[in-house]
Amino acid sequence: MNNLSSEDMAEENVNYSRSESWIRHEDRQCLQDRITQLDWLSSLMTKKEYLTFPGGWIAKHLYEEARYCFVYAQFLSSITLGIAYVEHTLASLVFCTGLSHLERANISELLREVVSLNWINQEELDNIQHAKKLRNNVLHFRRPLIEGAFEYRSVERKEQQYSILEEDARYVMKVMFHLIDKEAV
Repeated sequence: MNNLSSEDMAEENVNYSRSESWIRHEDRQCLQDRITQLDWLSSLMTKKEYLTFPGGWIAKHLYEEARYCFVYAQFLSSITLGIAYVEHTLASLVFCTGLSHLERANISELLREVVSLNWINQEELDNIQHAKKLRNNVLHFRRPLIEGAFEYRSVERKEQQYSILEEDARYVMKVMFHLIDKEAV
């Protein structure tokens, strides 16, 4: 907050609080990037008329917050929330079939069930499992430079970790939006 431009300082003279000045500065710096992120997400959106959320209110908010986090470049959160949406939606679909013993099943058990019911094909299964692996790299400690972790891929590909994180978030968003499309009418 100490690196305010002269434009920011001028705004401070308008009696904006320091917090509001910081947010205004952030908006000026990141607005175009957020628009670009939102345009990309919009390109994934189903062309069907109505979205459905079999997982109810929580699933809808997982979807909304995953999108919001992605637009604001909060990629760790968008990865986590995107897979939470997938898991919540699959769990609710399985539960609605009467398989209540899977009420608190983990995503691996749910995936076995939806495959056995022919609700997803092999490609969809592979995509969800890969997205789950990306999520696990966020949620669970990984030894530094272990194969597959952010740091490892950064060194291996000679890329910034942040760009790899964004790439992972894009992958998870594609998986989430594919499921949105499957459930839309």
